[in-house]
Amino acid sequence: MKINFKKNNTNKNRRFLIRFVTSYSILLIFVLIMGMFLYQYGIADATNNLHKQNKAVLDNSVSDMDTSLLLLSTLSTQIANDSNIRKVLRYDSRSMEFYLDAKDAMSFLTDFIPLEITLPLDEFYIYLPKTDYLMSSSMLTDTRYYYQHYKAYDISYYDSWKETLSSYNNSYQFLPNSVYGKNGYSSYLYKAPVQTALLTNKPLGIVCFEINRNRLNNIFSNLDFFKSGFLYVTDTNNKEVFRITADQSPELTDDLLNTIVTSMVEDQEQEYREINLGKESIVITTSVSNFNQWRYYLIQPADLVFHDLGSYQNTYVFIIILTLLFCLIMIFILSKRNIKPIIEIDTELQDSLKEKGNLKQELEEQKPIIYNSYMARIIKGLISNQEEYNRISKFLGLNVNENQYCVLYACIYQDQLEFYLEEPSSNSDAELKQKNYKELIRKFFYEYFGDDVLIYEAEVNSFAIMIPSPMDEPIAESIANIESSFLELHDNLMEEHSIWIYGGLGKCYSYIPYFWKSYQQAIQAASFVREGNVFQSYYQIKPDKASYYYPFEMAQQLSNFIVSGNTKQVQELFNLIRWENFECRSLPISVVKWLFSDIRNTLLKVRFQISITETNHEVIESIDIAFQENKTISILEDIALRLCSLFEPKADGNKLINTIKAYIKENYKDSSLSLKKISDEFDISESYFSYLFKAETKQNFSEYLELIRMTQAMHLLKTTDINVSDLYLETGYNNANSFRRAFKKVHGVAPKTIRDTMTNHNI
Repeated sequence: MKINFKKNNTNKNRRFLIRFVTSYSILLIFVLIMGMFLYQYGIADATNNLHKQNKAVLDNSVSDMDTSLLLLSTLSTQIANDSNIRKVLRYDSRSMEFYLDAKDAMSFLTDFIPLEITLPLDEFYIYLPKTDYLMSSSMLTDTRYYYQHYKAYDISYYDSWKETLSSYNNSYQFLPNSVYGKNGYSSYLYKAPVQTALLTNKPLGIVCFEINRNRLNNIFSNLDFFKSGFLYVTDTNNKEVFRITADQSPELTDDLLNTIVTSMVEDQEQEYREINLGKESIVITTSVSNFNQWRYYLIQPADLVFHDLGSYQNTYVFIIILTLLFCLIMIFILSKRNIKPIIEIDTELQDSLKEKGNLKQELEEQKPIIYNSYMARIIKGLISNQEEYNRISKFLGLNVNENQYCVLYACIYQDQLEFYLEEPSSNSDAELKQKNYKELIRKFFYEYFGDDVLIYEAEVNSFAIMIPSPMDEPIAESIANIESSFLELHDNLMEEHSIWIYGGLGKCYSYIPYFWKSYQQAIQAASFVREGNVFQSYYQIKPDKASYYYPFEMAQQLSNFIVSGNTKQVQELFNLIRWENFECRSLPISVVKWLFSDIRNTLLKVRFQISITETNHEVIESIDIAFQENKTISILEDIALRLCSLFEPKADGNKLINTIKAYIKENYKDSSLSLKKISDEFDISESYFSYLFKAETKQNFSEYLELIRMTQAMHLLKTTDINVSDLYLETGYNNANSFRRAFKKVHGVAPKTIRDTMTNHNI
């Protein structure tokens, strides 16, 4: 009987073991199925993300191209609307009057030289068909002379070139100049007829733009061709506009291009596709222009585009195999030995501790990146709200309650830098030297200016150092201390390492949003360093009164402030422009004109980033009208603030106007209350406040103030026994006559009539 018991127990254990193994095997199969599903999903998701990334980069480049073409269209429209241009175009012969009027027209064209520089152009000119002349800001010449001597083209192709130039049928196309001579390879001809709403017949002439191929290629420099890819562009009729190729791009035969176009035209909504071309596969990504509906085809080799997915696939295969082995081992151990749950808990705990340690290490490694990012936002004035100020101040250790900060812009003389880093034996050697050089410079900064300075690497050979000084320390003393320390630093660097350094110092500020001004001033001060002097303070520079101050960095900051909706910083930047150009300098009218033109070009770039919608079309229309007015600094500031209002959150405008309305209700008795006083009180321009108040309340400020005062006057008449003749004093008017006119305008009767009516009613 004992033996039978053992047999039964053994059979029972075997059945239990089989059930246990079967249960875990089913779990293993489920895990494998899930692993394969996740593998397929992961590959598909990664492929889709790569496609989307390519699409985003292509869309961004196409948008830049659209902006350039839109600027060309705007330029041709402004040329067509000029009376001097149209007058010259109507001349049938070359007379003295023709040349005099042409001189005025050429003077007008000089206004567009700064805009020409920002576009992918070699030059632009106007073809005058009646006189067979070409006119630009710098030339007025016969077409044959221009062809043969200016361009040095092959004279045998002159008739063909002339026909291309004078035809109106090939406008708004990219016409290659490569057939006309050895210099023609580098440009396209893009034409726009001189035609306005007043010219309903044939246009008078043609605006011709020479598109530089290299600068055109730069617009699409963010596209990755992977050595053998290319960009192919077609118009709405699927005809080629232009192409951009890489070093190893294949021969672009008609069959290849037709295959690419046909494969995407079959399904217009599809934005990317992978197709096989014999032994090779290519990825086609398309984007359609919003400006002229041109279609852009980005072709890339599939094996290189998806090269990174190979490691992704290997990782998934490795995980699946690892999971399989792990599950087999777990089945064996749990089934055979019945491992206790505590082992699993211990394993999970160890993994958790390891992950925690890795996370802590990763956070430590990210600190320099976060530091550089925060410093860049302070230096460039890109901090948008108080919460961000507090977070960045805490991270960087800024103490604006006790200290004021100024920026020292320090530059290493390039030749000395190259001497210090010259002749590395390998790439790793070069990186090590570069790292040691930066550490050396930082060490000197900390040694001479203190451990509490903040250092930002602005460029490879320049640094911005934020130096604190006590609030109660005189400015002159602070400058003297910094200059003394900098000169000692300069001498030691030269003596010990043969590195020559020079620097400029900006003004001191205790308000973080204005630290960018100190950075700009420091750069300007550094530009005034001359031979025999290695340090210059902004307080001491004497600006060149014959040239204006509007550097590229300031233009970029203006764009950033507008796009971020930072109204206050836009106003502060215009204050700085006024100070630098109209307080510190006495600029000639012609130079002021150039300054306004540069600012206007900056604002135009921002304007063309905005799409017109039902909600903003009125504001956009008013901005476009303002662009046509005579340029003044106030008009340009008003345009900038209106553009800024299109980017800033709507709630911010509502909050500001609600605050101002509450202020008006509290101070309506003040007879000096005016548009200017409120603008000064809330630190905004009069024009911007007037525009914003009207947009939010649908009333002019003066109408709103008058209604508040008249409502209070009626309340006083009905609830108090105040003398009617004293009412104007209680409602903010300077004289009784103005008060009575306003009261009758709002309420339809005189205040005395209201008082008499109430008296008779009481009797």
